[in-house]
Amino acid sequence: MAFGDRTAAARGGRARLLAALACALALGLLAWRGAALLTGPGAPVSATPAEAALSDILSPVAGPGLSRVSVAYNGGGGRTVLILLDETAAPRISELNRIAPLAAGIIPERGDRLVIETVAFAGGLPGRPDLAAWIELAALAGLVLISGALAFFAGASAPVAAVPAQILPAATPAPQPVDRPRAVRPAATTAPADAAADIARRDPARAAAVVRGWMNSRDETA
Repeated sequence: MAFGDRTAAARGGRARLLAALACALALGLLAWRGAALLTGPGAPVSATPAEAALSDILSPVAGPGLSRVSVAYNGGGGRTVLILLDETAAPRISELNRIAPLAAGIIPERGDRLVIETVAFAGGLPGRPDLAAWIELAALAGLVLISGALAFFAGASAPVAAVPAQILPAATPAPQPVDRPRAVRPAATTAPADAAADIARRDPARAAAVVRGWMNSRDETA
């Protein structure tokens, strides 16, 4: 019974340790993904596929969250690619002038234009998580809650059944000393004094033999 209790306690301790590790891992993933999705640059909600692709190319050059791209089609033909840079990314304009025309496919003969402007971006959280990002964060938060609950309840000690006391054999009563039958001394037959005196007068030899018999019987008894 005691061995089974120790085994159950060891299993509960291992389950609690694994659940705690899973909770810590899920919490770390939640913090990392939350920081990446909530504070990252993110693509504008109204960005077209062409604008999103161009933003992905220019973002490593300008810096994460420091550029915005807009592509507009001219009425007379061609496109106007507008790149807005944060003031902190102004030193990278020369690099963008060299890379952006190639990335956007600017063809001046077709009427395409590239415009780069620097503005002061408003502060705040630049990231705009979409529905998939919120689902991911919610799943990670649920994993943290579940693993935390498992870590809390997994090692809870179950009510321990009372261990029955060891059944001891019934105590054998100590042997009592047996009283041995005592030798019964033969009761001495006392003849009346007058009868003995009469025997002694009539037959002295017989009286002497009787006296010797009495004496011998007393010696044997002693």
